[in-house]
Amino acid sequence: MTTQLTSTLNGLDPDVLKELADTVAADASQGKMAFRVSTTWVEGGRSIARVKSFDLGNETIERDFHLVIDEPEEAGGTNLGPNPQEVILAALNACLMTTFTVLCTLEGIRLEKVDIQSSGQLDLRGFFGLDANVTPGFQALDWTLTVRGDATEAQFQKIYETAIAVSPNVWNLRNPVAATPRLQVES
Repeated sequence: MTTQLTSTLNGLDPDVLKELADTVAADASQGKMAFRVSTTWVEGGRSIARVKSFDLGNETIERDFHLVIDEPEEAGGTNLGPNPQEVILAALNACLMTTFTVLCTLEGIRLEKVDIQSSGQLDLRGFFGLDANVTPGFQALDWTLTVRGDATEAQFQKIYETAIAVSPNVWNLRNPVAATPRLQVES
């Protein structure tokens, strides 16, 4: 019996990443992903979001996660979880961090630290419909990625620019996404 040792870099296996990229390059259908989240209202501003599975290529991958989302007490909530805007910022940070880390790993760059601080500003006049000239969402998003590792500043800058260009959540926040809203009323 032979034991295959896997070599990891930054907690990722570069061979697995390269194999996935090669699989998608050879068959684009294997790169198709579909995500689903169901969210149930609990009370007030609190809800529970559940993730049960996602699709990758022709395969459904089972998962089991939940996230409590709430509003701070100052906004009528019970402060038992992050609010929806904080979840968006967390998703932006996590996606950009993953993208950056994967790109560094594929380049053979060892990371010691990656940290992202983000902020978003919105105006409640838009949320409450008090001023038609104020949008209900973020008016601005800002973030700073701080990194330390064995690459030069120029190498990190190039990877950072690539990460911003290919991060799904950066793209989702910068571009309109087709949405098909529906309402189902139960009796």
